[in-house]
Amino acid sequence: MRKTLICFSLLTASLSSPFSTVDAASPSSVKTLPAISLKTKQRTVTGTFDASGKATWVFESKDYAKETTHIEFDAGRSFSASVFASQTDYIKRQVYPYYYTVKDAALIFPFSWSGKQYLELKGTPGATYKLPIHLRSLTPLQPMKTAASTAKSTSLIVKLKHPGSLKQSLTAGAERLPLPFTSGTAVEQLKFPSERLAAAALKRLRASSNVAYAEYDLPVQSAGDTFRRYQWSLTNTGQQNGKKGADIQFTAMQKYIQTKTLRTTRVAVIDTGINATYADFSGRIRTDLGYDFIRKTKTSWDENGHGSHVAGIIAATGNNAFGISGINPQAEIIPIRVLNNRGEGRNSDVVRGILHAVKNGAKVINMSLVLSESSKALEEAVAYAKSKNVVLVAASGNKAKSSLNYPARLASVVAVGATTSKDTRASFSNYGKGLDLVAPGVMIPSYIHDGEIAYSSGTSMAAPHVTAVASLLFSLKPSLTAKQVETILKQSAVDLGAKGYDQTYGYGRLNANQAVRSVK
Repeated sequence: MRKTLICFSLLTASLSSPFSTVDAASPSSVKTLPAISLKTKQRTVTGTFDASGKATWVFESKDYAKETTHIEFDAGRSFSASVFASQTDYIKRQVYPYYYTVKDAALIFPFSWSGKQYLELKGTPGATYKLPIHLRSLTPLQPMKTAASTAKSTSLIVKLKHPGSLKQSLTAGAERLPLPFTSGTAVEQLKFPSERLAAAALKRLRASSNVAYAEYDLPVQSAGDTFRRYQWSLTNTGQQNGKKGADIQFTAMQKYIQTKTLRTTRVAVIDTGINATYADFSGRIRTDLGYDFIRKTKTSWDENGHGSHVAGIIAATGNNAFGISGINPQAEIIPIRVLNNRGEGRNSDVVRGILHAVKNGAKVINMSLVLSESSKALEEAVAYAKSKNVVLVAASGNKAKSSLNYPARLASVVAVGATTSKDTRASFSNYGKGLDLVAPGVMIPSYIHDGEIAYSSGTSMAAPHVTAVASLLFSLKPSLTAKQVETILKQSAVDLGAKGYDQTYGYGRLNANQAVRSVK
């Protein structure tokens, strides 16, 4: 069995005290967060902790999403704060785990979810509290760079010379988490609210006679709508040093399809799963039809971010103030998880995923994944899907090679390479014999698994642009055959490079506007 590999830059934010621990007890009352505006420098919510030491506030992302992207809570050192992304999470006591700090103990929470969100404060029973809050307008997250060994951190790792526990005086203000070493000697992770407190504790710990070592816990990295203006692939005005018009002609396409009747088209995303709880995905993700072949469950939850990013490009609801705009307003996504939280999986699960997609009515299958070698089993699955009138789209690969990765290499799969905002081949994009199309794939913003909008680059991002337009053609005319859809995509593409077909750009760069106008 061969592992599948994907290229995706994932930014995972760290959880930092005092935004950490929540009891299972229910609060005695819930208050509504006051109205806030970007023009309001700061609002402060005040109150008194109840007999259980809690205070709970409720708010809804939709009340603020039209104006900005995030909300900031500046908790003090005398109490802790936690946020729940939905009412369901609040009832289940599942704290939103990915908020991050920008300074000391400032909690930044993205507006991505529908329904109610909950802010829970915990302090001394009967004590009063003041919590400053204000809105923030942030750009999509950039991929993080690996920090140098001397980088500062709010977290430490400490090992004792002898069995026992660290003195409270050495760890004041820290959240302490044991690390499961088997040596018997205590090793702990200490999380502090700020770099300053972590640095001071590090100095104290290194001076202790019972501390074998104390060091920074350094970060390790893996490889109308609020954010609409960052989607150069849809409308390229020259932003980000791009070339005006080097896009898929989304605006003109939108204008054309407004007068047309669109049918719902099912699209299978065979990937890392999808976070279906975002407001932009409401009614768009068919969780009832999905499947997780990693955990063998129907809940195809995304623990990596790659699948959510792909799904957002295809089908995020546009013009609703949340996040971004997807390409096909009538696409339904079937989430099929075949890759784990590291973006790795097995060929056998990809085969199962294709068969599951066909069984559940997918007209287009997106495979933003690559295998290192060919597979007869996968070829049979692809051939079966093609026999059922399904269009399969795959990423060409990100190794800058003059040959395509697998399964994009298969003649029956639409192989997609990536272009830049200047309408040139992305330096990482594989090319060569069998390349069919190219589409934008550099610095593409979309959702990841924690509610944030993040830029990502790769042929993994180019493929869903083509998938979305293929599904849109089916939405315009369900009687089209897979072969007809593929022909339209190729004949309507913008010719780049050498005149006519070439192995650098295939038949050209995706042109959504010309494609939809070709449907008769």
